[in-house]
Amino acid sequence: MSRRPGLADVAREAGVSLGTASNVLNAPERVRPATREKVHAAIRKLGYGPKSLVFPADTGGEAMGPVEDESRPFLMTLGYVSIDLVARIDTMPHRSDRITSERIARHLGGPAANVAVAAAGLGEPYPLDVELATAIGRDPESLWALERLASAGVRARAIRDPFRDRLSRCMVLLESDGSRTKINEPLTLGELDLLPQLPSYPVRRPSWLHADGYHAEQLFAAAERLKSLGWKISAHDTGLPERFLGPDGLETLVSTLDVTFLSRRTAAKMLGGGLAAEHLTTAMAERLSGMDGRGDVVLTLGPDGAALFPATAEAPVRIAAPMLAIVDATGAGDCLVGTFLAQRLHDTPPEAAARVAVQAASLSTTAEGAQGRTVRFSELDAAATGARVPVKDAVR
Repeated sequence: MSRRPGLADVAREAGVSLGTASNVLNAPERVRPATREKVHAAIRKLGYGPKSLVFPADTGGEAMGPVEDESRPFLMTLGYVSIDLVARIDTMPHRSDRITSERIARHLGGPAANVAVAAAGLGEPYPLDVELATAIGRDPESLWALERLASAGVRARAIRDPFRDRLSRCMVLLESDGSRTKINEPLTLGELDLLPQLPSYPVRRPSWLHADGYHAEQLFAAAERLKSLGWKISAHDTGLPERFLGPDGLETLVSTLDVTFLSRRTAAKMLGGGLAAEHLTTAMAERLSGMDGRGDVVLTLGPDGAALFPATAEAPVRIAAPMLAIVDATGAGDCLVGTFLAQRLHDTPPEAAARVAVQAASLSTTAEGAQGRTVRFSELDAAATGARVPVKDAVR
């Protein structure tokens, strides 16, 4: 077939009507499972939808191998992808109020997706082969999300169909000062769906597996095996279960992962203290000082920048953020994570990687949406020039 296959071709291949094929994508609950599988099989056979998608090969969830570019380091992010509906408002309304939004825009979101897009977007001299392992459907919003991921240089691996047979949605109320309130539907990938998909062969190139907090715990059982195969593993705290938000949880994370990314709110819960940047940095350094064999820790501090706690050094490194006009801080922490990992996969030292990552995260806040601005490495030095607190002037 020389042209790109359409839905009519899928219907013909599956032996169903065009309306039934459409229902499989838009209202799958109306279609019998056996018929849905016929349509899904036709989609796989014809390559309907973005070529960057790796669909499950059958209902058992065994996935096809990725189309690898072994000339580049490999990053797999595991977890959440969602549709973000961003409503711009002046201020948060009171209960029972009715207000009009300047606009309600659709964006691609979800912690794991944000990390993948940021890592893939950094560009030269840090090219990567990036894959997002997630639950994603075949509904119009899922196909739109896949197109967006593909255009950002991210390949999607569909571990299984999502809850409700569609992507999870997140409502973001964005105020004029950049403050935001988020309401999201749940989306998790259960252990039985995830573990069979993890790699079982020695790596042939630098490879890293990163999970969002919703799925970080599932890495722990496989951590030793993955490391023995040459993988680096990391996670960030968005969605961490409550049982990890204490001193014992912190120790489990940093002793298992090569890099742990924590926000100031999560760190405050773990340490039982306030949110002040200097207090958190000091308290975290004291808590980590007695832990042998731990990985690196990156503490994100929003407009106050970040603090890096290298595994090989006792003293933390404080990194100031450029002072820029914030439009939307949604996903800034995810951008920091992705930018950091892209550099580490190319053997950039942790401190240098963290400094660039803080700058990239700050720039990402100057556009609406978690992925509203893809930050390229080539633009970072020029962007820092006009900042009142350049990254290069941050104190140790």
